[in-house]
Amino acid sequence: MTNEGLTTYVQTIIDAIAAQGVKQIVISPGSRSTPVALLLMHNAGHDQFSLYVDVDERSAGFFALGMTKTTHEPTLLICTSGTAAANYYPAVIEAQLTHQPLIVLTTDRPAELTNIGAPQAIDQDQLYGNHVKTFVQLPLPAADDTTLRYVSFNVQRTIMAAQATARGPVHLNLPLRKPLMPDLAPVNEPHPKTLTAPVTQAVLTAAALSQLTARLSGKRVLILAGPAESKDELAGVLALAHKGRWPILADPLSQLRQTDDDLLITGSDILFDGAITLGDAQPDVVLRFGATPVSATVIQWLQTFTGQVILVDPNQALADHSLSTQIQLTVTPAILCQALLPQVLPAPARYCQIWQALEAAYRQSVRAIQATEARIPVIMSNKLQDSAIFVSNSMPIRDVDHFYLPNNGHNRIYCNRGANGIDGVVSSALGMAAVSGTPNNYLLIGDLAFFHDMNGLMMAKRHALKVTIIVVNNNGGGIFSFLPQAAAKDYFEPLFGTPQDLDVATVSKLYGAQYERATTAEDLQSYLNETPTGLRIIEVPSDREENTQQHRQLSDALHKVMEDVLENYNTNKSN
Repeated sequence: MTNEGLTTYVQTIIDAIAAQGVKQIVISPGSRSTPVALLLMHNAGHDQFSLYVDVDERSAGFFALGMTKTTHEPTLLICTSGTAAANYYPAVIEAQLTHQPLIVLTTDRPAELTNIGAPQAIDQDQLYGNHVKTFVQLPLPAADDTTLRYVSFNVQRTIMAAQATARGPVHLNLPLRKPLMPDLAPVNEPHPKTLTAPVTQAVLTAAALSQLTARLSGKRVLILAGPAESKDELAGVLALAHKGRWPILADPLSQLRQTDDDLLITGSDILFDGAITLGDAQPDVVLRFGATPVSATVIQWLQTFTGQVILVDPNQALADHSLSTQIQLTVTPAILCQALLPQVLPAPARYCQIWQALEAAYRQSVRAIQATEARIPVIMSNKLQDSAIFVSNSMPIRDVDHFYLPNNGHNRIYCNRGANGIDGVVSSALGMAAVSGTPNNYLLIGDLAFFHDMNGLMMAKRHALKVTIIVVNNNGGGIFSFLPQAAAKDYFEPLFGTPQDLDVATVSKLYGAQYERATTAEDLQSYLNETPTGLRIIEVPSDREENTQQHRQLSDALHKVMEDVLENYNTNKSN
């Protein structure tokens, strides 16, 4: 095929991508993707796209995911053929489980080079299986009008599918023959017709609203606000909670803890582990918003809850492994809250007062924490303002769930809670930092997850990203000290503790990062007072065994505080 024909074909694909409003593009360099990469960079020079180049495909996948999680807009990933495409798979899985519109464009060898011993050729048909919403095999380049119109339509349709409810990743596979060099001169081809799909949303019928109001009015309702896809998704929940006098179990990823409200409950693990009898604080109904909460304790409590559980589920996924849902509402939280707000009657005043007293006592106790690792989220909730915060899975997100208190800092908190892995965390955080619109970007991560994705740090260096990484270094997998595996003492360290003896200072130097070591809470507070100027890594050394003991002591103390509050209310009731 001539250079002009190849250029026209690939430019048609790029124009279709632009027509659907895609601005963020991450390229993993390689030979087979040459015409797409070159023409994209040529277009980026005209301010059509924001282009990032990441040589590590696994890192690139998570970098793109971090961008999409932050902007809630599609990000395009492009790579060469072969195992390059397979390295995107972990990020694709995470995107699918968290409803992120990731657009994966893999280039490929033509059919005559597949399954015949040609280098860098694998079967890329349906490579990501059911982890993408749709797979499209594009035709080999051709410059005839029918092919160009078909390709433009299909690319746009696929990108639209990624953004339709329930959102998710899609896969375009593009086979290319040599020669691969396009013509970078302007191509005078008509721009494609733009496909559009006006947003439509389900609404509650009058009958459904009447029935729902009857189930909730005057009842002791507990709102469970799980992870939300955006900071505005659950914005109406607070107003509804105040109208109904309903406490909210606010997951840190619900984005509700960015407001200091006394209806927000953060001590869920203490209150729902079965050791405390709630008495008059026991709810009649649980009204669930958002995805699966971080707290496994809450999920376990739901499995034994005898009241009614209502799940607000606009994605129509019924993703509830507690198996407790009895009513599914397929409307958005905003539509539901707006409909219910003028209808519901408040719960008994005493019910709300007990919850507010429990939370006030919990927050007072948490603010006094001195334990090393548990103290970090407390400091972050006190110090950070207008920040974007990424949190690693494993112990960091659990500590944030327990000890990051509601505040008026207007911070946004992100975490990869789809597959809950520790892979790609650094890259995801840097993708967040690239598009957050603020220099106040933070990552809280353990040493193992940090080690797992050190390659990702190169993107901070290449693109001069402003991000502060807090590395909790307890030399291993701290979470396993809390799990049954800790009983296998003879095998624990090599299999679960897995110390890596990571030299964080040397890693910082390798990637040109400013390095700090915080051995006290005062050190960390001081470092967080500084204005971020680039990549900064703060190492917080910790001891795993000591951390386990401190957490257990904290749990015992917090249980006592909660029990005292409930006993006081029960005593006053009997008097």
